[in-house]
Amino acid sequence: MKYKYKVCVYAICKNEEKFVDRWYESVKEADEIYVLDTGSTDNTVSKLLVHGINVTSLEIIPWRFDVARNKSLELVPEDTDICVCIDLDEVFLPGWRQELENVWEEDTTKVRYIYNWSIKNDKPEVSFYYEKIHKREGYKWVHPVHEVLSYDGIEKAVTTDKIVLNHYPDRTKSRGSYLPLLELSVSEDSEDDRNWHYLGREYMYY
Repeated sequence: MKYKYKVCVYAICKNEEKFVDRWYESVKEADEIYVLDTGSTDNTVSKLLVHGINVTSLEIIPWRFDVARNKSLELVPEDTDICVCIDLDEVFLPGWRQELENVWEEDTTKVRYIYNWSIKNDKPEVSFYYEKIHKREGYKWVHPVHEVLSYDGIEKAVTTDKIVLNHYPDRTKSRGSYLPLLELSVSEDSEDDRNWHYLGREYMYY
């Protein structure tokens, strides 16, 4: 099928070999796929390469999610029309690429879509709109953790309920780095109430 726009998927990962095949099937409608591996010691990289995915390995020291995401975004060619950031524990429902073609316009900067953050018994338990599909130029990731996209101009977002992304997290992975990163995030931008919210929530968890 011939599409109007060049769409590239990009991601960061570390030790996620069990998700690679499912993830690839979810995103293979993209024109190109770029992954920044940040230090896997399992078969993640080799499994990605089997699928013809463009893989770059780079350890981020000290670790920050925004730095890693920006490094992965740098892998995406500048002639890309639409960038799609999706983690390896996430899965698009079929048809996302065609819907993206349907809703994207020449002056669109980003797309809001359905994100099923928590799924129980195959039914969404916690859902909200996500905003990790964006144009190539003008965007960067900010904040050491719970990072978000920042744009250097006036955004024009479109919203669709026909692009659905499901989240299937690895519950065995440690989130121990989140607290110091959240404290760092607040120290870097003490006026950001979102950062304070996440830090307070993390203290509550502890």
